[in-house]
Formats: sequence, structure tokens, C-alpha cells
Amino acid sequence: MARLPTEADLRARSQPEIEWRRPLLFALPLAALAFAIGMAFDVPSGQGSTFDQVTYPFAMVLLLALSGLLWRRPTLTNMAVTALVFAMSALFLGKLVFILFLIPQTYVVQLQMTETFFWIPALQVLSFFIPRLRSARLASIVFFTLFFLVSGLYLVRSFFTGTPQGITYALLELNLANVALFVVTNAFIGFKDRYVRSMSEVDTMRQLVGTDLLTGLPNRQRIDEVIEDTIAREVPFALLFIDLDGFKLVNDTLGHRIGDLALQETARRLERTAGPGTFVARLSGDEFVALVPGPSGRSENIADHVLAELSQPMVAGNHIVNLTASIGISVFPDDGRDAQLLIQHADSAMYTVKSYGKAGVRRYEADTDSAIERLKQVERALGQAQANGELHVMYQPICSLDDGVVRKLETLLRWTHPELGAISAAEFIPIAENNGQIIALGAWALRAACRQARRWNDITGLAVTVSVNVSPLQFIQPDFVDIVRDALQAADLPASSLEIELTESAVMRRLDVVKSSLRDLQALGVKIAIDDFGTGYSSLAYLRDLPINCIKIDKSFITDLSAPRRAPQFALALIEAVIGIADTLELQVVAEGVETRKQLEMLRDLGCDLGQGYFLSPPLAEDAALEAFVMPALFAPRPTGKPLH
Repeated sequence: MARLPTEADLRARSQPEIEWRRPLLFALPLAALAFAIGMAFDVPSGQGSTFDQVTYPFAMVLLLALSGLLWRRPTLTNMAVTALVFAMSALFLGKLVFILFLIPQTYVVQLQMTETFFWIPALQVLSFFIPRLRSARLASIVFFTLFFLVSGLYLVRSFFTGTPQGITYALLELNLANVALFVVTNAFIGFKDRYVRSMSEVDTMRQLVGTDLLTGLPNRQRIDEVIEDTIAREVPFALLFIDLDGFKLVNDTLGHRIGDLALQETARRLERTAGPGTFVARLSGDEFVALVPGPSGRSENIADHVLAELSQPMVAGNHIVNLTASIGISVFPDDGRDAQLLIQHADSAMYTVKSYGKAGVRRYEADTDSAIERLKQVERALGQAQANGELHVMYQPICSLDDGVVRKLETLLRWTHPELGAISAAEFIPIAENNGQIIALGAWALRAACRQARRWNDITGLAVTVSVNVSPLQFIQPDFVDIVRDALQAADLPASSLEIELTESAVMRRLDVVKSSLRDLQALGVKIAIDDFGTGYSSLAYLRDLPINCIKIDKSFITDLSAPRRAPQFALALIEAVIGIADTLELQVVAEGVETRKQLEMLRDLGCDLGQGYFLSPPLAEDAALEAFVMPALFAPRPTGKPLH
């Protein structure tokens, strides 16, 4: 299971010098053995000196003591190495002073140099390669400086006393080699430190990029990587999509801090319950996924355990939080062969669980879950539709039933997706109303309609009126009247050329706000129409009290004229009553959904003012709508007409 590094891991990484313990446990006894060999063969060789006889045993004992210390106390590696560097630096420097200034004439100086000073590179390795040995490095730098100064002092003296050239040559070679080694070692260590630091930063960034910082679980990026890697290995697995039920209520009532604590506890429970070999990650918000290797039966058992675990009360801060979970399952390869499709199918199964009452587990089924997938696919695409230029506006003529002349044009929003094709307004408008996107879409359609009406007015010289549908959610926004005013000003359109269509439900929602907005719109000069009249509250009081100019009879009543669900006289009586009320209140009447000539003739006989429907004209693009507006009539006028209100 993926996890963040533990404290022990971080502690081990923060002490890389401990990694030198094993090679030191091997090297220090060898160095002690070398000094023991020196003690054994130094005198027989004829080169044994009093300095060696004193320092070699000390060095051997020190090396063995430090080996024992490292064996028993690994964390004292730094201290042991620092002590070794100090002691060996003092030994080498003392040996140099001894052989240059104090050694008897019977000894060969060059042999004494080679006998001891070949250990100097090991000293540099110890002091510079092991991290964070600042005191040891300082001792090494001081040693090399003094070593160089002592050598220089000897060479100056030799200039006046005539020192043998062999000693001078050996001393020069030794110091040049030491300087070169010192420079190269420092340069290499600097490069190594920068490289290690850079790689550490890269690793840290890579880990942060793939980690959810709140819960410590892998995030969406890592989810896709792990799923695709598992698919590539053809390992059967199931994907659990886990969504918390009631989490929004926790955030709204207890605050986001408590919500964050609840998410952290959820992550811990998921890791604990999912079991070994399961990859758990946070997708976003209160959504998690778990990749369970093995047959689907195992994943269903784990899902049941996860559901039971998450249903237990949890402590978050000073609060007891009660949550449940809805879990959807998709299986590779049966339900998909890529990460996106598997997540999508598991998500759809989870949404089906929510629609059935939440707190359950469900395996993806294409036949029943495809509708959920379609809804979510449309919802995701709708969020980008406006930015991608996929929306456009059509215009359906509303004409006089007396003479067939177009009086105004209703604005209808249309959406064509590059992959999904034409998406019906009956499908995407409810989605937009449910998630709040209708506010932005409605404002966009309003501005587009005002611009188009201004263009038509300029072309024809006539007062073209556009009628724009407004959703209940959009209408009750505090700034709705300002949005209408701004759209009119931006298009330089007279307010009398704009009609706002509201449903009865929009009018009856928050009536105090509606009254205020309607009066403000009336003050601007904007006309108000009630759409789908007869299907909602049908209250005569709001027809009397609110500044309404037009009512549109719902098409279901018009359909009953020619294909009645009950006796045709009921439809006739209802429509006649609506028209009579409108006449009394001096309201304009529009019949929606006029599909046949018979309906047209009956509406004429009932005295209806205007009609709209496919028999009269389908929705038209901008240029075709303009042609319809300037045509003399869409159909033959009746012999005698009734004046319009």
C-alpha cells in the first residue's frame, strides 16, 4: 500500500553517515593490522625509529578501540571518525616534523615518508566524504595547511644547508600530490553535495506532486499512474470509488477544520481496512479510490468492510462525526481497459448507490448505470461549452394568428458538442439548473439575444422584439436586474425590444424578491411574459398584482385540442377561460406548441392573439429568423381579425 515515509524513515535518511559503519568496521581493523605489521618489521628492517615505536602501538590501539565503539554504538559514527581524523592528522604531522628535523642521519628519509604517508588519501576520504563532519573537515584542512608550511620551512632551510636532492624531490612530490588530491576531493565533494541535494529536491517534489497533502494519501495523478501500470502488467483488479455521504453537512455545520480532520480519519480507516496490497488514494474532496488486486469477489468483501468501518462514529476535534459511504466498483478487464474508463464506471455505480438511498455497495452494470454516465458526461462537458464556443442561439417566430405576421422571436439556447453531437435543451437545461450553471448560461444567452435584436433593428429599421427565457434560479439572483440593464446598454437596445419569459414556479418562488425585480424591470421598460401557463400555480392573484404583459398557454393544452386525453370540450373550456381572463386583464396571449392547422383554426376561433410552434415555424438561425420577420405573413390571414393588445 502506498504510504508517506515514517518518522523512522526520515530519521534514517537524515543520518546517512551511519551507512559508513560497515565499511569502517572492515577498514579500521585492516589499518590496525598495518600498524601491527609496522611494529613487527620496522626494527628488523633497520628503519625503526623511536617515533614509530611510540606512535604505532597507540594508533593500533586507537583503531581497535574505535572499531569496538562502532560495533556497539552505530550512532556514534561521526564522533568515532572525528576522533580518528584528529589523531591521524596529529600522527602524520608529528611524523613529518620528526623525519625532517629530528630523525638521525642513519635513517633514509624517503623510506620513512613512503612508510607512513600513503595513508593520507584515506584520511581525506574519512574527513570529506562522510556528511556533516565539520570538525573533522576543519582538522583535515588545518593538517594540510600545517603539513604544507612545515614542508616549506624545510625547503627554505635546505636552500641554505644543502639538503640532498632526493629528499627535496620526495617532499615536493608528496606536497604536490596532497594539494592535487585536496583540490580534487573538495571539488568532487562539492559536486556530490549539489547532486545529492538536487536529487533529494527532485524526489521530494515528485513525492509532493503525487501526494495529497491533507491526508498523506496518493492523489489523482498517482492514481492514474498506478492503474495504468497495473493494467500494463495484466493483473486482474477491482477499483472501488468511495464517496462520503453527509460530508458537506459536516463542513457546513462544523466548519472546514473539522471536515479536514474527518477526511484524515477516513484516510486512516481506509488504509487500515483495505488490507495489504491494496492501493488507497484520495481523488478529490470527499472522494477516495482503492485499487484491490485479485478477483472481484475479494473487492466486494473489502468494500463491505470499508462501508462498515466508515459507518462507525469518528472523533474530529471535539466533535463526534457520523458519516456513511456510497461505494461503486468497476473490474478490470470486464468494465474497462484504461484508468479513465474504470474510474468513470466505478463513479457511475457509486452515483446509482446514492440515488437508491446511499450507504451501499454496487458493482457497475452497463445497462442501468449508463444513464448516470451520460448525465455526468454532459455535466462535465457543459462546464466548458461556453468557453469552447459550442453554444449558439436559435430564434422561433411568434406570430399573429389573425394575419400570420411575426410579432416577436423567442430565444432558444442550443448546444452542439464536438463528440456528443447536438444535445437537447431538455437534457442539459435541467442539469444546468441543478448545478447552478444556468446563471452563467442565461446571462450569456441574454447578452447574445440583445446584440442580435440590435443588429436586426439596424438592418430592418423595425422594432424587433426578442423574448428570452429566464430560469427561476437566475431570476432570484440579487443582481439579475443589473445584468438585464447591462445587456441592454452594451447592445444599445431599447428596453421595449426585450421580453423576459418566466415560468409560474419562478414567479411564485420568493414572491417578495420577485415583485421587486418585476417592478424594476417594468421601470426599465422590459416586458414580462409568463411561460407554460396552466401547469403551475395558475394563481389569478399574481396575474392581477404583478406587472405582467403576456401569458403563454402551455402546449399540453394545445395538444388536447386535436388529440384530447379527455373530451375535447374540456380543453376548449380551459383555453377559452384563460383567454377570457387575459382579455379582462388586458394581457397578450400566446399559444405554445401549435403543430397542426386544426389547432391553428380552433385557436383563431377562440380569439387567441399569438401562436408559436412547428406548424408556424421551427426555430431558425439568425438570418432565416430575420427573413421570417420581414415577410408579409407566415400563413394566410383570416378575413377579419381582432386587434392585438
